Amino acid sequence: MRYFIIGFAVIVCLVISTAGFQGSFTRNSPIEVFPDMDRQPRVRPQALNLFDELLGSGDGRGSRLPVSGTVARGAVIDSQSVNSGRKEGTEDWIEVNPVELNLDTLNRGSERYDIFCAPCHGLAGDGAGIVTQYSFTTADLHQHRLVQLPDGYLFDVISNGFNATTNEVGIAYSRMPAYKSKIAVEDRWAIVSYIRALQFSQLGKLEEVADLDKKAELQKTLEGN
Repeated sequence: MRYFIIGFAVIVCLVISTAGFQGSFTRNSPIEVFPDMDRQPRVRPQALNLFDELLGSGDGRGSRLPVSGTVARGAVIDSQSVNSGRKEGTEDWIEVNPVELNLDTLNRGSERYDIFCAPCHGLAGDGAGIVTQYSFTTADLHQHRLVQLPDGYLFDVISNGFNATTNEVGIAYSRMPAYKSKIAVEDRWAIVSYIRALQFSQLGKLEEVADLDKKAELQKTLEGN
């Protein structure tokens, strides 16, 4: 029994002297049984890259240029108006939607609007979506300010969100979230076209209706009211 206790004490001292105590600091390199890929071969920034010298373009650079035709996550694709909603080289909004306006565009915009926008802004764009039943306040898309704003502004709000704020624990967020990662560029412009159609439905005049049958139907409805 005496030898067991002595042997156990020696083993404990050996383990402590080798591994140390949890939370202790040392300048010595630790002994790692399973390094979990913490240290592995890599190319340091600006260092020579032997692999590239042998199999690549031959310039030997460790810092590589982006692969042709790819875009890094989170990087700006380009400054084209269709992607930013702004005039190229300026901070000014583009006035008119660059996507062709036709029935297919409006149908697509209507579909995407009903999915992403209607729960807050309502099917008619009047700000009376279902979320208002839970004490949320949303924008009425028919208000004069939004009607007068350029199409590029609406596209930017859909893309990047609106009304940035900070909650009670200090986390920054937007009351209207960004949909850039959820809605394709063409679909965002289609939503802008559909919003304009909703606004025009409230602001249009009877004499502007080109379809005579529809015009007569509307006239009858107005007289009945």
